[in-house]
Amino acid sequence: MLPKFDLYMPTDLAEACRLKGEGAKVVAGGTDVFVNMHGGKDRSDKVVDVKNIPQLQGHSFSPENGLDLGALTTHRDIELWDVIKKHYRAMFEGCSRVGSVQIRTRGTLGGNICNGAPSADSIGPMMVHDAAVVVAGPANERIVPLKDFYLGLKQLDMKEDEILKRILIPAPKAHSGSFYIKYTRRNAMDLALLGVSAYVELDGDILKTVRIALTTAAPTPIRAEKTEALLIGKPASEALLTAAGKTVLTESHPRSSWRSSAEFRLALLEELTVQALQEAIAQAKEA
Repeated sequence: MLPKFDLYMPTDLAEACRLKGEGAKVVAGGTDVFVNMHGGKDRSDKVVDVKNIPQLQGHSFSPENGLDLGALTTHRDIELWDVIKKHYRAMFEGCSRVGSVQIRTRGTLGGNICNGAPSADSIGPMMVHDAAVVVAGPANERIVPLKDFYLGLKQLDMKEDEILKRILIPAPKAHSGSFYIKYTRRNAMDLALLGVSAYVELDGDILKTVRIALTTAAPTPIRAEKTEALLIGKPASEALLTAAGKTVLTESHPRSSWRSSAEFRLALLEELTVQALQEAIAQAKEA
């Protein structure tokens, strides 16, 4: 049963920031917050529902500027948007694997980001597409690269009176491709035992740009920057991708849990990194 709480539904972003600064729990879709409250992990007595705030709504794309996504954009919005499947394949793969259709219809990108779970399906794909978040407070706004937003387990680069406002993602370059692989024990309604996202840009056979993100491989979602550096500037080859699969192991710190051992996650990581890169390269060659 949910505990008793006071509910606030402001239409003004500044008012929402003030309430959050006073200790209110922010809720958008509620797919994480209300579950935690129901299970006793969160006993907040004040909740601020931000769904009615215009600055957090809407989503658009332009070839010049890429994606401008309100924090309230849902996983279902992303899943059904032709622009995403065409230009941001990793995001399509990630958002379409979140929970059930009902959860994807309620759950928001902003909520997924701010929940801070290392297993979140949308985070790695947004990271490899070089996303940044717009964080708004009472006095000003800040733009923070998503790869720098996570300071530790459930720790975000966000002050107590700040709210995630928008997500900005550049348009992919020519001859680029991306992919996300989620490994689970079953095909529906399961958290990732491991997630690997990859984005590449090709210049002929040369890997001009490479970005790799790992989820459930460390206390936070992370970029595998050492592995990226190994690949950039070199022609794509089976031997190079195999070396990348081994290098990425030195950048990850998975833990053992009742769901999987750390050793199994490391074995998966080597193989899934190669697979994700292969898929991204194949798309880039067709672009």
